[in-house]
Amino acid sequence: MKANYHYRGFAIEHITKPRMKNIYFRIQPEGIVRISSSKITQKRLFELVDEKASWIEQALRKEALTPKITLGEEILYFGEIYPLAYHPDFRVLYEQCQKGDEMQIVRRYQRFYKREATRYLKERLNYFANIMQLQPKEMKLRSMKRQWGNCRSNGIITFNIHLMQVPKECIDYVVIHELAHMVHMNHSKAFHSLVEQYLPQSNTKRIMLKQFSASI
Repeated sequence: MKANYHYRGFAIEHITKPRMKNIYFRIQPEGIVRISSSKITQKRLFELVDEKASWIEQALRKEALTPKITLGEEILYFGEIYPLAYHPDFRVLYEQCQKGDEMQIVRRYQRFYKREATRYLKERLNYFANIMQLQPKEMKLRSMKRQWGNCRSNGIITFNIHLMQVPKECIDYVVIHELAHMVHMNHSKAFHSLVEQYLPQSNTKRIMLKQFSASI
């Protein structure tokens, strides 16, 4: 069941699912605040919006800054938007996207990003690991919604395949960030100093990275 409201200047879409135990807030590409929950009153819905107003405003600002592409016609690659049809590097992807529904097209983008990430991220990880004199146990790739990367205490580093959407300097920031966690499993002053040692003005790259969502 779906209902639409305007409240506090927000366009709200309320999805009701009787068996849902938790309440979820998501920002849709059109700037709509989607709230999914079990059956609740309109008063309770607006109370939840009041409680999350600060988060909603911040998320909407981030959504507005995120570059948008037309699936099947454009691609976001290393921070730039390219037309698929007129760029030789993306011609095969363009031909693959001429058939299939939206979810099939998304999966083709994901396969493309994963293939490119396998090559490029491995190269950058090896480069910085050598400079920092570190030896990660393994590199893994996943499609993640909220993380660009993570490093486990056993030395396994996982990167989001959608890092291929962001500028190269932002990719280097994420690679160094995760390698630094092999030394400091926290975000202490020592951790940030280590990142800065190998990537000057790292905070500028971190701020730039925030303009991009972690998935398509």
